[in-house]
Amino acid sequence: MTTAVVLDDHALEVFPGLDAALADAGALVMRSFRNTPNPQLLRRHGGVAVVGGKDRLGLMARLELATTTLASVPAPVIGILPRGVQASRDLLGPGVVDLLAAGAQRPAERILLMARVPVVTGSRVRAPVRAQPPPPAGTRPPPVRVAAAGPVPPGPIDQLVAVASSTGGVWVVGGMLRDLTPAGRAVAVAQHMDAEFMSFFARWLGDTSGWQVVLVDEAAPLRAGSVYVPAGGKDLIVDGERARALPSTSHFVPSADRLLSSAASRGASAVAVVLSGMGADGAAGLAEVVRSGGTGICQEPGTAVVSSMPESALRASPMARIAAPEALAAVVGSVRAV
Repeated sequence: MTTAVVLDDHALEVFPGLDAALADAGALVMRSFRNTPNPQLLRRHGGVAVVGGKDRLGLMARLELATTTLASVPAPVIGILPRGVQASRDLLGPGVVDLLAAGAQRPAERILLMARVPVVTGSRVRAPVRAQPPPPAGTRPPPVRVAAAGPVPPGPIDQLVAVASSTGGVWVVGGMLRDLTPAGRAVAVAQHMDAEFMSFFARWLGDTSGWQVVLVDEAAPLRAGSVYVPAGGKDLIVDGERARALPSTSHFVPSADRLLSSAASRGASAVAVVLSGMGADGAAGLAEVVRSGGTGICQEPGTAVVSSMPESALRASPMARIAAPEALAAVVGSVRAV
């Protein structure tokens, strides 16, 4: 299925050849030549607008123009950071789903991945609507919503992967899961996100990764081959053989520290992963996992859209492993419980 990408010249100045790479990946690429993104194209095909600017103020103006122009179209917007410009929260307005810095790895793949992220505008969520092809034979089940512990008993879990993710981490979570073997492991994700966005995130994550994704509203049994995310506005913890969603207790929702700290109870079978994001949420939890005999892994800060979360985790746990996004699945897969 073709994905439309409206790409402006500012973006190409940062990533020369990006239009050709996107076309080679099967995208329908349209150049906007620094003008308004084409809403008719995106309405017809479904896709993403990729915009840059000559400097920080120029990028802010372009992002505002893009999100305003596409207000009636469920199209995500990705901002390309000019060289030397750092990501910041004020660049992530409604409808802006990601920011790519110069030197980001595999930008074409990342853009196509983020083209499927629903758009949050004000208090509404607009998910891109596209006809989905039938899944190939033998694929994993589609994502499901679980409000309470279901009738299926928990399966054997050799490894629990607890993930802390914020700004710039969504695409990394999706890519890591896509490359990670589900057999014998369960994954719990604390992705900082507005409450109304979380159910769409769960669906998107399942579609992107191929894993079964469980949106936990109260409690759900832990099963190998499943990914757990909390219902909007709640924290997620691991409690014995269950994943539980609880009222939020911190400024960060869901709390990464709370999830990772709860995962520490599983000792050597726990793996804590801290990805891109602002602040230090996840640093204390990763340190607790390491102290309990588990493994800590951080996204290589230089590859993060916002590096403060992995940097904070590495300061708290200097012996934690470091991996670029494309290597995260292999590093997680190499961990074996003692």
